[in-house]
Amino acid sequence: MSAKKLLMRALLIAFAVSLGLAPAAQAAVARGAVLACRDPADIKRAFKPINDKTAKEDAAYFKARLSAGECVQLVRDQQLLVDQRDGPLWCVRPSGGLDCYWTHEKAIDLYPSQRPAAGEQGGKKKP
Repeated sequence: MSAKKLLMRALLIAFAVSLGLAPAAQAAVARGAVLACRDPADIKRAFKPINDKTAKEDAAYFKARLSAGECVQLVRDQQLLVDQRDGPLWCVRPSGGLDCYWTHEKAIDLYPSQRPAAGEQGGKKKP
């Protein structure tokens, strides 16, 4: 076997091993309606204290960001994958989506409990 083929085989094996060792994204859900943006600076701006002076500017800014697709509105119980964490900011990817959006950790439920289906009662059933 030539040196070139050996090198290619070694690279292929290394790539396959690295894929197996890559951490999987963690499944989660949104706790409620919350803003998530591609740029973490937008989320920092969204979660800073509001004052009367900047309230109108911020509302217009985020409306434009939503329209441009730079931010999205997550909905309650929306299935998400947590891709990255940076302190209180987490980058989540809606299930089936390719893009990661930053939001605040308190907006994400990592351990969603099983909720009863519509019309069912929660708790234990009587025998």
